[in-house]
Amino acid sequence: MLEKKLEEAARKSRQQLIILFTSVVILTLGALAVYVILQYDFRASAPMVESGGEKESSPDRPDKGEQITAPVVPEQPVPPPAAPGETVQAHSRDEVVQALGVYEQDFEPTISAAGFAAWNAPQQAEFTAAKDRVITSLANGQTDRAFDKAGQLLANAATAVDAFEAAFTDAMTAAEVAYHADDYNGALGAVNRALALKGEDAAANTLKQKISSLPEILDLIEKARIANVENDLEEELALSREILRLDDSRTAYRERISEIESALRERQYERALAIAFDALKAENISKTETAYQQASALFPAREETKNLASQLKELKRKVTFRAFVKDGDAAIKKDDWPAAMGFYQNAAALYPDNAQVLETISLIEQILRHDAEVRSFLQQPERLSAANIRSKAEQAVKDADLFGTMSASLGRNVEALETAIVRQNREIDVWVLSDKQTSVSVRSVGQVGQVDRYKIRLKPGQYIFEGRREGYRTKSVSVTITPEDSQVEVTVISDERV
Repeated sequence: MLEKKLEEAARKSRQQLIILFTSVVILTLGALAVYVILQYDFRASAPMVESGGEKESSPDRPDKGEQITAPVVPEQPVPPPAAPGETVQAHSRDEVVQALGVYEQDFEPTISAAGFAAWNAPQQAEFTAAKDRVITSLANGQTDRAFDKAGQLLANAATAVDAFEAAFTDAMTAAEVAYHADDYNGALGAVNRALALKGEDAAANTLKQKISSLPEILDLIEKARIANVENDLEEELALSREILRLDDSRTAYRERISEIESALRERQYERALAIAFDALKAENISKTETAYQQASALFPAREETKNLASQLKELKRKVTFRAFVKDGDAAIKKDDWPAAMGFYQNAAALYPDNAQVLETISLIEQILRHDAEVRSFLQQPERLSAANIRSKAEQAVKDADLFGTMSASLGRNVEALETAIVRQNREIDVWVLSDKQTSVSVRSVGQVGQVDRYKIRLKPGQYIFEGRREGYRTKSVSVTITPEDSQVEVTVISDERV
């Protein structure tokens, strides 16, 4: 861009020289000496003429009270010797170009922006004109003048950009202050002034978004205040969270959220304890368990929580104990003594020192023992006819008689044993038939003798009749006598010779 402007300015200068040279040739026609003199005068006077014939305007000169920052330029090279008739220049063309490059890179993007124009349009136009004057001077070969103007341009640009940045910073600061003071109109006006200077600035746009939410935030703040007055902690918590979501810089609400959450935890804990203790009184294990879980989730290490856990454990033991006793009693009513023993043993495992449970277990044990003894006789009733077995059975009946009133099944078994004792000891008529030559006896009972028809009386059971006769083999006859028999006949004759 700069090179194009320089070429354009040089082209206009050459055109002026050609026109002037042609006029001199036509007027002097052959006056070579005059031409040389005119040419020399022209070259000597040309650097003193500014483009357009204008004088330097006052904006190119800094005010006496204004501090100017000198342009940063490289070390000045030694200029080449001037040609005859030319003014010697202290600065080179490259120095001016470098100074303009600094301006274009460091200052011109800010100065040429729309925001700068909104801030100070006349000054923006003046900077454009000042840069053009530097280019024109450089194109006309006035490098020293161009260098001075470039330095002045840089100093003025640095001052202007600093002032522009300060104006932007002041607007942003005012917007921040107004925002934190909850002054919506003041904050909006200040941030709009900042955006007028830098419309694409990320921080300014972010701030405007926050400011645009301020009316909503203020409304939430008022609602949170009312909720606080009404002690509606749940509502205040929800409003405070929404305020913090819209503006996370409001640390007071973050702290308030922590306070409310702590207060709500305390409230929930107290409510859980109250429900738990009411449920304990009502012996509602399920409800107590639920309340305990809530309390434990909030404050597991608190003494109240530990006490509640102990009471819940005791309630479970007590309720379970009563359930075992109840089931045991129900089994007793059903005359199911083995099941009753199981239930009462479970109850005793929970409360080993409970006297009532221990007494009931003792009773059940005796009933089961007597019942087992009675049933053992009933399983082999034929043995009851033996005197020793009969004696034991009669004692078993006597021992179990009292408990038979408590257990219907035991009572029935006792009665059955009594009947079996009588039946097994009732003597049955037995007719022994023989040939009067065979000597008949009943093993383990006694001799019948040599008879042809003889009646004896025997109790129910199994007997072996034996017949003996000299010269004949012994004859054995097995007979089973049942209580149902009215009489029995047995024939015993030894008729098989040896």
